[in-house]
Amino acid sequence: MATTKIDIVNRALGLLGAEFITSLTEDTKPARFANELYDDTRDTLFRMHPWNSCIKRAALSLTDNTPAYYFSYEFQLPGDWLRIVRPEDDTLEYKIESDKLVTETNTFKCTYVFRNEAVATYDSLLVETLAAKLAVNLTMPLLQDLETLNAMNSLYSEKLRTARSADAQEGSPEGIDADFWLESRTAGSGLSNYRWNKYTT
Repeated sequence: MATTKIDIVNRALGLLGAEFITSLTEDTKPARFANELYDDTRDTLFRMHPWNSCIKRAALSLTDNTPAYYFSYEFQLPGDWLRIVRPEDDTLEYKIESDKLVTETNTFKCTYVFRNEAVATYDSLLVETLAAKLAVNLTMPLLQDLETLNAMNSLYSEKLRTARSADAQEGSPEGIDADFWLESRTAGSGLSNYRWNKYTT
């Protein structure tokens, strides 16, 4: 049976010993808080690693605007954009500003993490990690218990470490090295360091 958003929410509630729900719109405390926190929790987790089930390749669309200075071209980021993984040409200098990307060339291709809402496509380890992260975020609204919060944080850290390790092994070096590549680009100084930190944190 395919996993659904409700399945993930109920996994999180189960970790907390809370009552399960049947809908995010039902008038119960767990449903109200889960409905409020789910999307932001998912997007935050997706930004933390280039998950294989959440990667797209795109040629960005050039806008009619010209940046006021330094860069010459502006591109519109896709509506489901969460984080860049790798540009096709990693020698290009560029910067993300709001929902736009500015650079010196009139074409820009890249892989990026997108807001994948098709829960059935998630890897099982990603499902477990998302449920654990949601449990962390639901602990205080539902239970107000610091001991449980610490336990959920430990569980989440373990799930995240396992899921990232497994996910990173499923691909060629281009995919495997994605996190290392992002981290290495922040190791410099000046504009380059500012640019990469700007959109990878």
